[in-house]
Amino acid sequence: MNDVADVRMLIGLAHRQARTILLVGLPIFLLSLVIVFSLTPRYTAQSLVLVDTSSKNLLDPDAATTNGLTDNSRVEGEVRIIQSDAVLLEAIRDGKLLSDPEFALNRFHDRLLSAAGLAANTPSGDAAPGEVLSAFKDAVRVRREGLTYLISVGVTSEDAEKAARLANLVTTVYIRKQVEAKVANTVSAGKILEHQVTAARDVLAQNERNLYLFVTSHGDLQAAGSLPQLRLADAQLGETASDAHRGSYGRGLSAEVLTQFYALQQSAQVARVQYQNLLTRLQDFEAQASLQVADSRVVSAALAPIEPSYPRKGLVLGIMAIVALGAGVGGALLREFSIGGFTSEDQVSAVLNVPLASVTPDQAGSEVEKPHGRGLSDTIISAPLSVFAESIRRIRVSLDQTLLRNAGFFERETETGVVVMVASSLAGEGKSTLATSLARTYALAGKRTLLIDCDLRKPSIHRHIDREPTAAFVNLLRGEPDTGLANMVVIDDATNLSVILGAKPAEFPTDDLLMGQRVKRLLERARQHFEYIVIDTPPVEAAVDALYLARLCDAVLFVVQWATTPQRAARKAVTALKSHAKDSAPVIAVLNRQDQRKWFAVGRRYALSSA
Repeated sequence: MNDVADVRMLIGLAHRQARTILLVGLPIFLLSLVIVFSLTPRYTAQSLVLVDTSSKNLLDPDAATTNGLTDNSRVEGEVRIIQSDAVLLEAIRDGKLLSDPEFALNRFHDRLLSAAGLAANTPSGDAAPGEVLSAFKDAVRVRREGLTYLISVGVTSEDAEKAARLANLVTTVYIRKQVEAKVANTVSAGKILEHQVTAARDVLAQNERNLYLFVTSHGDLQAAGSLPQLRLADAQLGETASDAHRGSYGRGLSAEVLTQFYALQQSAQVARVQYQNLLTRLQDFEAQASLQVADSRVVSAALAPIEPSYPRKGLVLGIMAIVALGAGVGGALLREFSIGGFTSEDQVSAVLNVPLASVTPDQAGSEVEKPHGRGLSDTIISAPLSVFAESIRRIRVSLDQTLLRNAGFFERETETGVVVMVASSLAGEGKSTLATSLARTYALAGKRTLLIDCDLRKPSIHRHIDREPTAAFVNLLRGEPDTGLANMVVIDDATNLSVILGAKPAEFPTDDLLMGQRVKRLLERARQHFEYIVIDTPPVEAAVDALYLARLCDAVLFVVQWATTPQRAARKAVTALKSHAKDSAPVIAVLNRQDQRKWFAVGRRYALSSA
């Protein structure tokens, strides 16, 4: 049941504050709509690059290897390379973006000047590439696709075709620079090898010279022809010929000479092999320099996008609709429970936590607009079937039912009158009109009724019944001799209502008069002679008089003006009245002066059609 009640309360709140929600939320949404559709659309084109982390050698295809431990860092490194200034600057030059207004005129104030038709500050000299690079970096987005070897390169531009062209240009520049870097590394390694080949050739020449000088200095070795034969054997058989010819050429030679000969010959052979290996590697590097391929390749070239990536109108408008609705609901809650007025019956009951007796309409004829007793309270007499008259009768029924249910006033053995106090939080909310109308309704119903104007600071009841104010009531409260009720009471000729009028507006504090015993004794006497005593009191926020009178009353009728009375002031006044009134005295609210022309007002009642 509580959940159902909460839902109903929320629905009622939304219904009551529908206008507030629209007034707050609709401008926000419309402003978002205007901004979204006024923004220049931007398109993002993406190309997809695959990074091959294996080593490549076209001269030895079987040598390709991969290293999974370094693959992640390799791919992340390639992402940083694509984002590097070197790649983007070359793309800027190749794409001629230095003269492109979209990137050369990127600063916000320059765009404003350009939109206003004024000359913007065009960057010049060395500063131009830096500013264009900064703008181009904002337009380029490079990211790795998860943990794969794929890298997406996106470029955002105001032109879809340009976005695709620049995305492909960035990947082209990146791959070209990758190949150039590999070629440069190969050429650099080749130059190092050239120096090593030159040094190896010099070492080989020196060893051959040493061997030749040693052979020529020993006649026996030269006569035997061992040097050419050993060289020929080494070249054809790949082995040292000294073992094969030691028997025929070693006879007659000392061991020391043979040892020196074979040592020199071995050094020359080693130098020759090293020289040949370096020369072969140099030739391989020279071949590789012209056969380099990129480690990355484009697997999906960028195409011109159809839909803009910015602004995402559907998403933005959806989010702003939620924001606007939230702002509207927030404004509705703020107005419902804090700063706003009361616009419905449910709202009054929910905010003030008191029952609502009736809702009275707003119509011409207030207490001061028409003199000679022709004010709104006369509607009870002149138009008894009007909406206003019916609403006053509803107040009467609600009061009687509440008193009967709460305290059993009409079942007591000792019959005494009921004292009803009419109060409000602020001035001008129509409580005096309602007090007069309620008292007249009881009088017309045949009840002995007394109306007392206790608003001593600004009395107004005399204008409703077209009488002059008298000072008898005030004089009694100020300590003059009691001349009896008959000398203070005047009769409303139209309804036979008894009225105690106030004097002219008091220029002294009146709370001292209302907190004494004289008021209490006066009400006790009035209870003996009248069935209903209706008291009109000053506003609770303006004076404390009503709080003293609340202790003497059997019921409090609290008046709030439709869409005008601040909720905070009304809550504060009701709380004060509850704290000063008797425990058995109920506080009942009345929503006064409802503008029935508003589309969100409560519907007209049956009495309207009967009038």
